[in-house]
Amino acid sequence: MNVNRFARSVMAKSYNAESFLVHVAEVMERQLKEWNEEYEVLVMKLVDYEVVVKKENRSYELLLAEKTLLSLQQKSSYALDRYLWLELEKQGLQIVRGNGDYIESVMF
Repeated sequence: MNVNRFARSVMAKSYNAESFLVHVAEVMERQLKEWNEEYEVLVMKLVDYEVVVKKENRSYELLLAEKTLLSLQQKSSYALDRYLWLELEKQGLQIVRGNGDYIESVMF
């Protein structure tokens, strides 16, 4: 999957935090589905935000405080993506590199 860095920069600056998180989750789901159609990404708001990645009967869950979300959004246009992917990788999610520039843009 390839990215449009200019468009992402505009989104990071103009979207509110929740809308930006939902956008990033949608992008992540598109990337995951390129690897395997069975992936699904859910975003829920309780006290904090919860991001859940599901595939068959396996799930990966991340909690994200609104303060952290805002900080990552302001840091750089891909800081939130990087944070989420690295946390998912720590939980055992296999990240496939080499297909398009999205993962390469996010992880490095």
